[in-house]
Amino acid sequence: MKTIFTLALGGFISLALLSFSQNITRNKYKALNNGYTFVPSGKLEWNGESKSINSFIMMKGEITNFHWMEFLSDLRVKGDTEKLAICLVDSNKWNTASSFNNKYVDFYHSHPAYRDFPVVNITKEAAELYCEWLSDHFMPNLEGGGKKLKFRLATHDEWIYAAKGGLTMGAYSWGGPYLTNKEGSQLANYVRFGAENISRDSTGKLVVVRNDAGGVASGDFVDVTAPSQSYWPNGYGLYNMNGNVAELVADKDIVVGGSWKDPGYDVRNESFNPYEGAAPNVGFRVIANAQGSDVPWMKMKKKK
Repeated sequence: MKTIFTLALGGFISLALLSFSQNITRNKYKALNNGYTFVPSGKLEWNGESKSINSFIMMKGEITNFHWMEFLSDLRVKGDTEKLAICLVDSNKWNTASSFNNKYVDFYHSHPAYRDFPVVNITKEAAELYCEWLSDHFMPNLEGGGKKLKFRLATHDEWIYAAKGGLTMGAYSWGGPYLTNKEGSQLANYVRFGAENISRDSTGKLVVVRNDAGGVASGDFVDVTAPSQSYWPNGYGLYNMNGNVAELVADKDIVVGGSWKDPGYDVRNESFNPYEGAAPNVGFRVIANAQGSDVPWMKMKKKK
């Protein structure tokens, strides 16, 4: 009787563990579906040239503080002090943004309220190390025919192609020339200002005049990023391609798409600025080369 009970208990535990393992697997793929989107191959018509772009998957939003804490935690567990030193965020960079940002020095990278906000104040080298780490730790649905993915930063051309969301016209990822919809709601996270805040520098370039002690243009209520999946996604399901954080690219020392610190004109698909190291308005997202057949868990909606 005891033997029968032991065998029965053993069988129950095995089935429970198998069910638990399968649930973890399903949850991983569910999270993956929610976090990434498939960008099909096509032509990028830009800057007077036509370029072929291969298909890839791309993170729907920017890498978040939660993703980054998970990464740093693993480096600490492994005792990889060299990489950890490179990848620690520099919270003091918030002090350079404006006097209103001082609270973020203590809270932005650690408080649960900001877990879904883009990680900032990290270097391009740190972002590339994250891509390597993610490639090693990310397991696709191999049983479903998936292939192991190698994550990286997008090239400048790939990023613009993705930002356009399948549209050939339009300065912004939503296609139109306006920064608000017909209800007056903003379509991106950027600096808002009035005519009294616009001036020109010695070269004739338009600049925003910040005219109060806090360093923020009058009428502007943006002093921080928005959550990684904010506003409306573009045609490829990507969020915040315009504004929020300027994003790192693989092949050039620039950041693209503008940020919460830039006026609307400078958050266009083709907007870019020099990369000058870690900053409170610079972040990134990852991509991986993939054909549709490589990612069976990514079910594309068929056009009717």
